[in-house]
Order: sequence, then structure tokens, then C-alpha cells
Amino acid sequence: MSPRRSLTLLLLAALSPAAGFAQAPEAPAPGTRRTATLQETLSLAAKQSPDVAAARAQAAIAAAGVRRAWTAWQPDLSLGAQFVHTNAPATFDLGAITGLVGGVFGLAPVNPGAIPGPVVITGQNSRYATVQVSQPLFTPAGVFLIGPAKDGARAAEFGALEAREQVLLGVARTYLGLQGILQLMDAAREAETVALQREGEAKAQLAVGMTVEAALLRAQTETAQARVQLAQLSGQYTQLLALLGALVGEPVQPTVFEEAGTPRWVIPPEDQTPWEDTFAVRAAALAVKASEGKVRFDRFSWLPSLVAQGKGLYNSNTGFTGRNTSYELAVAASLPLYDRGQRYAALREDEARLEQSRAQFASTRAKAHANWVAAQANLEAARAALTQAEAQAQLAARVQQQVAAGYKAGVATSLEMSDADNRRFLAASNAAQARASLEVRRVELAASAGRIAASLEPAGEQSTPR
Repeated sequence: MSPRRSLTLLLLAALSPAAGFAQAPEAPAPGTRRTATLQETLSLAAKQSPDVAAARAQAAIAAAGVRRAWTAWQPDLSLGAQFVHTNAPATFDLGAITGLVGGVFGLAPVNPGAIPGPVVITGQNSRYATVQVSQPLFTPAGVFLIGPAKDGARAAEFGALEAREQVLLGVARTYLGLQGILQLMDAAREAETVALQREGEAKAQLAVGMTVEAALLRAQTETAQARVQLAQLSGQYTQLLALLGALVGEPVQPTVFEEAGTPRWVIPPEDQTPWEDTFAVRAAALAVKASEGKVRFDRFSWLPSLVAQGKGLYNSNTGFTGRNTSYELAVAASLPLYDRGQRYAALREDEARLEQSRAQFASTRAKAHANWVAAQANLEAARAALTQAEAQAQLAARVQQQVAAGYKAGVATSLEMSDADNRRFLAASNAAQARASLEVRRVELAASAGRIAASLEPAGEQSTPR
């Protein structure tokens, strides 16, 4: 190590309180942050994560589209009313007309009693009311668009479940990363304790003239390295802790790493094709089906629409009918001949979207398969790396003990002691990272099969994807 780097580390150690680096991040006040296992944290995230809630809301919007599609078969009912005041009422008076004609020609009515009284066509104050109902009997939209709407809603539902899987994967990675940092901090704290012990021994030997100042400087440098490492890990821990709270929806902190505290991940057998059952692949398949339905509708949208209509009328002026109420019944057909080419434009657009959906489906299947293969390979590599790291840590611990015994006996130098301490710290750090990495790889394998949420269900209640 260069003298400049040694001096820098010593300055950092001198300017920063030793206790601040040696301790884990300060725990928040009681009641402000929950300490939970990985399974409890994942369950909380599945229920209350803001990202999961947003995905569910998006699926609910798509589900509302099914109800909109069914409106093609539902009746249209309307009620209208009017009050009209006019200063020019209209009245039909047949008696006045008869008298006028008789006066012109000098004729008198033979039977004046047979002439009806005046008929009010439009009174000075008139009231009108209309009730109209329209019931579709046949419509292309009702025949061809309900199926695509259902497929789109199910695709959105699977999309929300896939979003939940990705959120849970992010939660698991963050949680296990925090546990890995805690293990690294334990290793760094142990390295600091050993460095302080070496520093004390060097001071004692320097006081009696058994060593030189270089040994004390080396011991102080190692103490500074351990404290700087603790400071960096403390910052990373605080950052990931905030990220975990944002993903879960409430402040959560991890427990001490224990393999027994991790969920039993549901991993399908290798002879199956679990990537085909992932929510992303199933959503893409339904998106293709929905696009095919829209193209089918465009090709048959030229079919006529048949509607039955009923209308009830109220008029305060009886007029010639002598009645205030009446009704009308009708059956109407509409055949679109040419709509300025909009039907053909929609067909071309939906055909292009269909090709896009098919390409996305093929891409999603290929990526899901690749993720499954990569997750299996990464898991095997992580197991091998953990075995090697633990063996190295055990070897480094034995070497440190042997060198320490030789140093006390005077057959080993302080430089050899420092090298042994550094190797043990490095091996312990690698083992901690390997353990955390192995758990992350297990979660990733479950995620590649879409089984994270299923792994949180009680044994015996785990449901297979539909």
C-alpha cells in the first residue's frame, strides 16, 4: 500500500468517530419500522405495494372495456319533456270556416249541431313528453367485439400479475441485498476488532522497543480500512432500506440472515416448460387473440344493424286525434355502404397491430425461455461459488490463527500478520456475498417460472396457473 493511501485512511479514521463506523445503522424509533422476514415482506408487498396497486387499477380499466362491449346489446332508454308558452296559439275552428263559406255563397247550415267545436292545435301553454326505447336486434359490434374485449381484459389481468411478480422480485433482491450487507458489516466489524487488537499489540511492543513504528502504522492503517468499509456499507444499507420501503409500501427492515426464514420456492421440474406458464407469455398470447378478434370484426363490420324502437308520446293539445297520449313501434335496419373508407383504414390498422402482437408474443416466449435457462445456470454457478467461498473462508481463518500463533512466538512478522488478516476479511466478505447471491438466484429461478407469489401461499393451497 502506498504511503499516500495509508495517510488518507489514517486521516479518515482520525476525523470520524470510531463508534460511528463500528456500529450498524441506527435503528429507528420503535413503531416506525417493521422488522419482518423475507416471506412476510413479500406478502406485504403483494398486498400494498403502490406499483402492484397501479397494475391492478390498469387491469380494472381493461375489465371495464368488457362492460362497454356488452352495451352493443343493451337497450337505449330516454325520457324528454318540454313546456312551451307562445303568444300565437293555433286553433282549428270548423264552425267559423263553415259560417264564412255560407256567408259568401248565401247558404245556411242545415244541421249546425253536427259541426264540431274548435280544435286546439297549439295552446298558449303546451306540455310535451316523449319516452323512447331502442333495442338492438342484431349488430356486428355485439357479435364480434365482446370476445376480444374479454381476451383483452384477461391479458391485462395477467399483465398485472406479471407486474406483481416483478415487484416481488425487486423486493426479494433488495431484501437479500440488505441481509448481505449486514453479513459484510459483521465481517468488517470483526476485521476492525482484529485490527484494534493488532494496533494495541504494536503499541505495547513499540513501547518496549520490540518493533518499529512501521508496524504500528500498518496496524492503524488496517483499522482505518475497516472503519471506512463500515462507513461505505452503512451508506449502502440506508439507501437499500429506503428502496425496500418504497417497494413494499411501508418502512420495513430485514431480520438476520437465516436460510430457514426464506420461503420454499415453488420450482417446476426440469422436464416441464414453466416459461410457457409465466404471466407475461400468457398475457401476450391473449393479446394476439384479442387482435385477431378485432380484425375479424373489421372484416364483417359491413353487416347490417337491426334495431327495434318504441316511442311513447304525451301532448297536452289533443288535436284532431282527441287523445293526449300515443305510441309508435318500428323496426329499423341500417346497412353501411361506404363510410369514407374508415372501415378499410381500421382493418389495415388492426392487421398491423395483429402482426405486432404476434411478434411480441414470439419475443416474450423466447425471452421467458432464455430467462429460465439463464436462471438455472446462474443458480448452479452460485452454488459452486458459495462452496468455494466457504472453503476459502475456513482456510483463511485457519491460516490467520497459525500466523497469529507464529507472531506471538516471534517466528512471523507483522507484515505476514497483516496479510493474513486481510485475506481472512476478504474471504469472509466473499462468503457473505456468495450466500446472498445464492438466495437471489433462487428467487430469480422462481421468477422465471412465475412462481414467486405462488411460493407465498400456504402448503397445500398453492394453485397452478390457469
